[in-house]
Amino acid sequence: MTQCLVYDHMTKESECFFTLTAAKKWMRERQKQGHEVEGSRIKVYSNGDTVNCGKIRLTGCNKSLIANTKQTKAGY
Repeated sequence: MTQCLVYDHMTKESECFFTLTAAKKWMRERQKQGHEVEGSRIKVYSNGDTVNCGKIRLTGCNKSLIANTKQTKAGY
């Protein structure tokens, strides 16, 4: 499961989303209002382990290569 955490620096409000599209939509709405926002993605495994997958980018590809895993190509 992937969680997307989004934070608004102006209002100090944060949201947790389970889809990247919903997180990007929330970020774009806030940016249209003139707010400064940033987001990050976290991969959560079934045993409870978490891995930070990097920042959410509104343009371009959000895939990232996670270090110290058997992963051979960018995913998540």
